[in-house]
Amino acid sequence: MEVFSTYEAYLNRYKTYYDEEGDERPGMLTSEEFYKQFKLLRESYQAYHDLIQMGQTTEASLYYTQIINQLENQLAIADASDNFRQEIYIGSKGE
Repeated sequence: MEVFSTYEAYLNRYKTYYDEEGDERPGMLTSEEFYKQFKLLRESYQAYHDLIQMGQTTEASLYYTQIINQLENQLAIADASDNFRQEIYIGSKGE
């Protein structure tokens, strides 16, 4: 598994994922900003996990799309769930 928690790895991902400027491209983070955002992402995955464990799947889904997804975009992480060993709840069609 690739280490993705270092600033150097972030810089490589940023250059790969955001190779062209555009409206959807977030600004590049400083090292300090990166580590703060990364810590927040780790804590957000724990909060997401807690919501799932409490059976609040609708809230967890919203939390993922509104909070975690934004952090992953800022950190140029496609899906941190593999790296944090967190399963993502997709829900069923009936929800």
